[in-house]
Amino acid sequence: MIEYVIVLFVGFVVMMFLTQLVFFEMARKKMVEANNLNWFLALDKPFHYNRTGYMIFVCLICYLISSPEELFTINWFIYFIVFLALGVIADMIVQYLILFYSKKRCQKSISDARLLKKELIEISQTMTEDITYQESIAQYNEKDVLNKYVDPSSHLAFLTVDGGEYVKDYNRFTEATFVVEPYGDIEKTKLKLADLPVKVTKLTPAGQMPFKDQKIDVMVCMNSNYDKHEIARVLKHGGYFLVNQNGTANYKEFLQMYMPFGMKGSWDAYSCAQTLEEIGMRIIDKFEDYGTIRFGSIQAIHSYFKKVSPDLADMNKYQTFYLNALKAIKENSFYEITTHKFLVVAQKG
Repeated sequence: MIEYVIVLFVGFVVMMFLTQLVFFEMARKKMVEANNLNWFLALDKPFHYNRTGYMIFVCLICYLISSPEELFTINWFIYFIVFLALGVIADMIVQYLILFYSKKRCQKSISDARLLKKELIEISQTMTEDITYQESIAQYNEKDVLNKYVDPSSHLAFLTVDGGEYVKDYNRFTEATFVVEPYGDIEKTKLKLADLPVKVTKLTPAGQMPFKDQKIDVMVCMNSNYDKHEIARVLKHGGYFLVNQNGTANYKEFLQMYMPFGMKGSWDAYSCAQTLEEIGMRIIDKFEDYGTIRFGSIQAIHSYFKKVSPDLADMNKYQTFYLNALKAIKENSFYEITTHKFLVVAQKG
């Protein structure tokens, strides 16, 4: 009986180890392809077993299915305790062996990641501004396109999420120019635009545009979500709706690290135009811009994101991305990221 238990225990350990070994190698392959240095850093840790609760649940389910003993008898409990102890010990041994194997298997990757992390920390502690990055030539200029549809008598409205930055740089204000701040601090936006001939407002409590029916001649959406039915409601007949947004390929190198399974569908000029045609709008023009930004330093990446998307400038929160970029800069002397934006001009019939 004891020999049988020993053989069963050893077989269980071997089976679990081989299974987890296969899963580990699959994961390692994906992490190498994704260049996920944080995953390798996570292997650089002392052994600590914390799966007792999980194994109790697994062993209970297995024992309920396979036990020949009458449920909840003394023998049932005795054998369950033995079964549980063997299961936890086996899993503990397997977890230790997998960690040991992973450290040996990925020794160089762990060492490289450790050195890069140390260098990244040193850079973050002595961070300086660096705006010497190279952007590819833009395929369109949204202000030039907008000016084709705006005249001094137009009722012009901007729907933006940048706190008024875009409108502040716009220099062709009309008889009535509105700025709709859908999510941000409207008071800060008002303060920023206080010297300009614009009226700052926000969505209604019901999430509607703050305009009467057929009030607006030209509506401009700058990187904001919008309700296409609300846009159609507030536009005059013959009015124009300009949508300038980032597409699904924008910062794809970043997104692939934090959204490995990708996004469903594609958001680009074609798909945007299609949604507007569904509510009867006529598409006047479409522009698509796939570009790149090339950085020569981590400081340049940090400075860029600090300006265009402050959340992405958090080097601790997005350590994987910055480690990957640092590695590319050291190997190639630069790091390149993809940009994707589009502009659709639609007219209400």
